[in-house]
Amino acid sequence: MSDRPLHILIVTSMYPTKEKPALGAFVASQVTSLRKLGLHCDVLFIDMGKSKMELLKSIGRVRCALSSGQYDLIHAHFGYNGIPASLQKKVPFVISFCGTDLNHSKHRPISRWVAKRADASIVKSESLHKLLNHPAHIIPNGVDLDRFKPASKMDARSQLNLDHNKKYVLFVSTDLSRPEKRYELAKEAVAQAGCELLTMSKCTPAEAPPYFHAADALILTSTYEGSPNTIKEALACNLPIVSTDVGDVRTHIQNVHNCQICPDTATDLANGLRTVLADGKPSDGRDKIAHLSTDHIAKQILQLYQQILHKKVTP
Repeated sequence: MSDRPLHILIVTSMYPTKEKPALGAFVASQVTSLRKLGLHCDVLFIDMGKSKMELLKSIGRVRCALSSGQYDLIHAHFGYNGIPASLQKKVPFVISFCGTDLNHSKHRPISRWVAKRADASIVKSESLHKLLNHPAHIIPNGVDLDRFKPASKMDARSQLNLDHNKKYVLFVSTDLSRPEKRYELAKEAVAQAGCELLTMSKCTPAEAPPYFHAADALILTSTYEGSPNTIKEALACNLPIVSTDVGDVRTHIQNVHNCQICPDTATDLANGLRTVLADGKPSDGRDKIAHLSTDHIAKQILQLYQQILHKKVTP
């Protein structure tokens, strides 16, 4: 291999757009962190919101991009976005599974098909690895510790025009209507706990941190997750967490002060909120997730790229 920087083609239908600034923010964050390491990353965005035919069109777009001869490797994010990478032989490719592509039964067969054709697969958690049923590297999404960090609650509330005397519980979802997020369950639990629900659904990544600073706790009520970024962002801000037992949440918060895993009923979640709010202290989550910084995760991704290009891949 030459000494020139690696050239990576990122293929994804999840990437921030003007209309959806929070879409695929974790992919954009990973691309930024890889570029900081000196990699040349180009993003081929598949606009599935425009039409499902865009996935079919992307087969030709990927082949056209590879005809330049400049790319060393393709990294696709989300199972079906690996299809165009699977249908070419010019360069090796990595597929990152993100959660729904394995948790949802309609996506799982495609994801497994892609995994068998990839040079390496990445999953975000052990639970996703079990669903994939194929060798894979477990590499969670990283969290930007420079942006998500403890800060003044009162300053954040002033910035967001929130009451300084109320108890706010943060609920994060890019789409509150997604059934697996169970927004209504969060609303009921927060109401039972006598708190105000603070929602964050349409913020740009740059606008997100003040919501974590302003809240007294975070609630996650999902039926399934992979490795939810919002949990790691809350930990980075030392924000107490009340969550259902999904994805890798338990792994990250089981030894963190003032965080609760609860059964998925409004009553149990409300009791969990009462417990963390009665404690009144921040969590110590930031100290527990240094290994999940975007810089650290980027180095793991780069190491995997190098192993693939040297044909030494061992999950």
